[in-house]
Amino acid sequence: MSGDALSQPNLLLTIRGLLPALNEQEQKVGQYVLDHPYEVIHLAMANLAERCGVGDTTIFRFCRRVRTDGYQDFKICLAQELTPIVPPVYAAVAAGDSLAEAAQKVIAGDMRSLEDTLRVLDLGALDLAANALLVARRVDIYGSGGSAVAALDLQHKLMRVGVRALSHTDAQLQALSASLLTSGDLAVGISHSGVAPDVLHALETAKKAGAQTLAVTNHPASSIARLADISLCTAAKEALEGYPLGARVAQVGLIDVLYTCMTLKRQAESERR
Repeated sequence: MSGDALSQPNLLLTIRGLLPALNEQEQKVGQYVLDHPYEVIHLAMANLAERCGVGDTTIFRFCRRVRTDGYQDFKICLAQELTPIVPPVYAAVAAGDSLAEAAQKVIAGDMRSLEDTLRVLDLGALDLAANALLVARRVDIYGSGGSAVAALDLQHKLMRVGVRALSHTDAQLQALSASLLTSGDLAVGISHSGVAPDVLHALETAKKAGAQTLAVTNHPASSIARLADISLCTAAKEALEGYPLGARVAQVGLIDVLYTCMTLKRQAESERR
């Protein structure tokens, strides 16, 4: 469910978020654009198609999938957001980096994940999520792996504003707890990829039980985002190997924004607690 965005959507962030939901040929185009954005703005459609190993039709279809009106409009939108002040890519830690260089890159990446998340923040969905959490009789929060940290943080924040909440990281407990929810309850699924099977199963179970559902994910077209009644998205960059370092930072940052929104709506209760 969407609302008013904070600002005009950033094209590179849109591509990154939609990439897992694109077909194989479209993913080739998307990845090439993410890797070579400054080059792409100078390429004709046929040249880009050749470098990606796809046909012109795939390029056009990709442009429509990322919400632009064709290839020329795509290049214009891309050129408008490519400024020398804000580099479009994260600096990866390399084997030869010093400890100081590695630390700088990691912190800069964390900061960038927060900035990018702010740029894609949907204020309408944020307001809906805050209202749904505040009126829920009970809130179940599901997260596994790295997202378990965010699930526990959300539980803590909700209890501070007077909302009964419990986080579950065990797959069996997630499913069992979800089956006990009712129409007055809310289930929250947190998954960076948006396809974590245990979290997805718990949300599906909660929905069948009649509960409202909220997703927190990095990918707006993922299974969890499509299933949920309300979806909030982060915008951390994917890692080539392992869990993206900025993912947890972005999740917790988004939860802080959600918590602040709830405290503004329930100031007396928050101050008392």
